[in-house]
Amino acid sequence: MTENKGSAVQDKAVPTLGMIGGGSMGGGWSLNAAEQGDSVAILLQSDDALNKAVDDGENIGIHLIRASSLEDMVASFDTGKNGPRVFVMSLPHGPAVDKVLDELLPLLSPGDIVIDGGNEWWEETERRQGKCVNRNVHYVGTGVSGGYQSSRHGPSISPSGTTEAYAKVEEKLKKWAAKDGKGNPCVCYVGPGGSGHYVKMIHNGIEQGHLSILAEAHYLLHHTAGLENKAVADLFDEWNGTNAKGGEDDKAGEGQEGKELYDNFLLKIGAEILRFRHGDGLDMKKGIVDGIEDKVTQDVDNSEGTGVWTLREIAGRHVAAPTIAAAHQLRITSAFRRTRLKAHEALDLPLPKRLGDDKSFDQKEFLKDLRLAVYAGILGSYVQGMHIIAQASEDQHWNINYANVIGIWRAGCIIQSDGISDILQPIYTENPKLKNLLENPKIAQELRKSYDALKRVCKISLESDSITPALDATLSWLKQAGCDSLPTNFEEAELDYFGDHQYDTKDEAALDPKKGKHHTEWKST
Repeated sequence: MTENKGSAVQDKAVPTLGMIGGGSMGGGWSLNAAEQGDSVAILLQSDDALNKAVDDGENIGIHLIRASSLEDMVASFDTGKNGPRVFVMSLPHGPAVDKVLDELLPLLSPGDIVIDGGNEWWEETERRQGKCVNRNVHYVGTGVSGGYQSSRHGPSISPSGTTEAYAKVEEKLKKWAAKDGKGNPCVCYVGPGGSGHYVKMIHNGIEQGHLSILAEAHYLLHHTAGLENKAVADLFDEWNGTNAKGGEDDKAGEGQEGKELYDNFLLKIGAEILRFRHGDGLDMKKGIVDGIEDKVTQDVDNSEGTGVWTLREIAGRHVAAPTIAAAHQLRITSAFRRTRLKAHEALDLPLPKRLGDDKSFDQKEFLKDLRLAVYAGILGSYVQGMHIIAQASEDQHWNINYANVIGIWRAGCIIQSDGISDILQPIYTENPKLKNLLENPKIAQELRKSYDALKRVCKISLESDSITPALDATLSWLKQAGCDSLPTNFEEAELDYFGDHQYDTKDEAALDPKKGKHHTEWKST
């Protein structure tokens, strides 16, 4: 790792934690850990990031110990007094992690612990765990959700590895983690191997579903229905159970219409965003969101791999997750704006229409329907994501506790949605091995009550040429899941025609995904 300029560790203070980071996440995490009682030695990849973290700490009475190199950091610990040394890596996924780990491992002693707090492909985590085992060093793959702000004030944390390693860092993790409404730390031991990074990866896939659903809702409200951004913000607050002044209503979400989306993080920050009139490079009286380019590049520029990995898992684990997949595809389409503009000119298709001025458009009923449609999309993303996790847990023999996963998503993370967690957690507590939430009567009831509203919203979107791929995919998913006869019998026949793929007959009631027993010679050879 690149050395920071300046001398070696000069403080007399002895660290209890070494933070090796790439920027704002590592800096924020260092301050969080220091506030919770750790003496933190910090080594970041740039002098600017290091200086900012140290200065931010000094401004609030927190002292971070500067380290100029990994060697200096490791040597500054007092292993006899504080037990095994603990190091946190908060780095971009891929080669950067391997580079630091390869430099760090020769400096460590048996029993030392490395916490990988970045996003990472779960098999890479398991490969690194194997490398560390050979040196008797513990490697804890740890998903950290909530972004740089939560790393500072308390993230949602999903660690995995050996139970021995987790036991040694459990107290620290619980101090660092966000606390839910009842004061419970949003962290738990997820399972062996790379299961912690896996859960965080799927969290981010669910997040993409939620982000798209809300972006599409804003599009329908602002562009199709013609509401001003401030009015949309007020509506999001209402759905979220937050009053117009920005405070929480007493027992919001309890016994009142709209509780389904209660305490939803993305709704909350969405309302805040829509009220911003001044920002970096923008100054707009009706809200700066209208001046932001309509492209999401995280997936395409490889700065964020979890969305791509989630789609890989959807295909590889054979789990139907169309809401999440459609949300990701919208991001991909959006990223290539130059191509989109050329296609726009070539296709010459009708542009989205504004219906707000149409006398036949019932705005009041539309707003009611849209709330339930958004609920269906957000709940659907949860159902699909948890199905992926359950399938992976079964395939990899991780034995993940799904109720605990929902518990750690109750605070400090992007997909926090307490109204939904209040439904999901008891279901998993009662049936801890439930693989597909669609089979649960309560979930089926929640989605069924939203179905007609979702269908009406998608119809309006279709008629107005609006852009709502994740909402449309949610409707299609429910139609497929809720139908006892799909059009795939014809597809199966065609597959048998040209590929001898064989089929089962309906009267045999062959319900499992296994190759059929029959083949018809459709054409003589």
